[in-house]
Amino acid sequence: MWTSGKPISLCNLCFQWTINFASPLQEVEEYFTNYIVNDSLGIIANAQTVFADREPLKARSEPCLELAQLFSIAVDFPKTSVPAEIPSHLGVKEYPDYMEKPDKPTYESRHVIGKLFREVKEIAPHTSSIRSLTREVARKAYDTDMEVDGFEDYVDEAFDCKSEYDYKLGILMDYYGIQNEAEILSGGIMKMSRSFDRRKDAEAVGMAVRSLRKEARTWFNRSGGHSDDPYAKASAWYHVTYHHRFWGCYWGVYNEGLNRAHFISFPWCVYDKLIQIKKAKKASTRSSQQISSLELQFSHGLRLL
Repeated sequence: MWTSGKPISLCNLCFQWTINFASPLQEVEEYFTNYIVNDSLGIIANAQTVFADREPLKARSEPCLELAQLFSIAVDFPKTSVPAEIPSHLGVKEYPDYMEKPDKPTYESRHVIGKLFREVKEIAPHTSSIRSLTREVARKAYDTDMEVDGFEDYVDEAFDCKSEYDYKLGILMDYYGIQNEAEILSGGIMKMSRSFDRRKDAEAVGMAVRSLRKEARTWFNRSGGHSDDPYAKASAWYHVTYHHRFWGCYWGVYNEGLNRAHFISFPWCVYDKLIQIKKAKKASTRSSQQISSLELQFSHGLRLL
C-alpha cells in the first residue's frame, strides 16, 4: 500500500520477475505440429456427408447436428487451440459410392446424388472430351461435308498458310507460357509463365490472338487470280487441318523438339465460309436454323465480323 507522498517508483517493479517464453521458432514448431495433429475438418466433413446420406433425416439427423457443432470447434482451432474430439459413435466405417474412396469399404447410395453419380459415370467415357487431335481421332472426326469441288487446287497454299499460322501461334504460346491451344484461344488460361499475371495479361493475350486471326484472314483474301473460289479455298484450309493425311506434317515446321499437339484452330479464322459450306450441305430448314444460330455464336465469340 502506498503511504508516502512521493509517486511510486515503477523502475524496480517492472523486471522483478522473469517470464520463460519459448523461442519464437519453438513456438511456431509446436503450433504447426499441434495444428497438423488436430486438424479434423476433413474427417468431420466426410463423416457428415456419410450420415446425411445414410440417416432418414439427412442433414437434420442427430449425428449431423452433432458433427456440425464439432465442425464449428474445429474451424476455430487455429485461434483457440481447442481441438474437436470426435466420439466413437460418429466414426465412419462405410462410404457412399459417389465419394469415390476405392481404399475404403463402400456401399451403393440409393439417394439422388448416388443415382446421378452412377448415371453420369456410365455415360462419361462415351462423351469425354478429346485432349488433342491424334491420327485416329482425325480419321473419325473428318467431315466430308466440308469438301467443296476444286478444293484440291488450294491445298498447297493452305498447307503453307497453316504452317505459318501454327508457327506464330506456337510463338505466342511459348512467350506467355501457355501449354494448351484451347486456353489461349478461349481466354480461359489456367497457367502462364512467371513473367506474366494470368488476370492482368489476359487482355494482351486476347489481342495478340485476334491480331493473328486477322492476319490469317488477309492471307485468305489474297487473290491468286480472278477465278479464286473462296469456298474451295476455305475447304482446303479445313482439309489440311483435319484430314488424317496431314496429321504430324507440321511438326518439323513449328513443333521441333517441343512435342506440341496438332493445332486445329487455323481454318476457323474463316469460320463464316466453313459454316456456309455446311449450310449448303444441309437442306432441311431445321438444320439451317441451327447452323445460323451457330454462326451468330462464332461471330460474337471470335469477334471477327
